[in-house]
Amino acid sequence: MSYRVEFHVSALAQLKGFPSEAFDALVKRTADLVDAPWDAQTLYLDEPEFRETLFGDFGLMFFHVDEEAQMIRIFNVTWAN
Repeated sequence: MSYRVEFHVSALAQLKGFPSEAFDALVKRTADLVDAPWDAQTLYLDEPEFRETLFGDFGLMFFHVDEEAQMIRIFNVTWAN
């Protein structure tokens, strides 16, 4: 089962000025999550649908998995280089 991906407006705004290396790593990790969205750390023990994962060497992405809609909603992206 493959999930669709949606970027929240706040995550899209955070992508402005991203270096190409960071953007490429984000795309690669997101593509991996489409087939395995649960392959990431939970943010909250009582809400396992909220997840975080690393991308590239210094990136962190936060997202929500909607099992019913088969949707990954990325709501926060950070690149610290």
